[in-house]
Amino acid sequence: VVLGLPAELPPLAAKPDKSEDGFDPTTAAADVKSSVIAEFRRHLKNCSKLPASVQPSDHVMVKLRVYLTQDGRLAADPVIGGGSANPKAIELLQGAIAGLKQCQPYRMLPADRYGEWKVLDLDFTPKDFSG
Repeated sequence: VVLGLPAELPPLAAKPDKSEDGFDPTTAAADVKSSVIAEFRRHLKNCSKLPASVQPSDHVMVKLRVYLTQDGRLAADPVIGGGSANPKAIELLQGAIAGLKQCQPYRMLPADRYGEWKVLDLDFTPKDFSG
C-alpha cells in the first residue's frame, strides 16, 4: 500500500558548498604545527585587549576564518564562522577582529610553510585576550 505517496520522491536539494561570503565549514582547518599556532596566539593575546563589557569568566565564543599574505598580514577581513548566541559575543567578535588587525604582521609564521597557514580557522574566547 503506497498510502498516497508518489512512486519516486524527488531528490533532496543539494547543500551549497560555500556561503556567499566564501566561508566553507566543510574545509578542514590548516594543518600547522601546534607550536606555530601557539606562538601566533601568544602574540595575539599580548597585543589585543578584552572589550570592557566582556569579563574573562563570560562563556562566549566566536569563530573566525583568517586569510593571510606571505608576509604575515591579513589578506582580507576575517570571515565570521559562528559563535555564541549572546550579545557579548558581538563585542568579543569586534575585539578579535580589531586585535587581528592591530597585531600584524605575524612574523612568527614560517614563510616556507605558507601553504599551511595562509587560511586559519580560529576560535576566540575571553581567555584569548589580555586584561
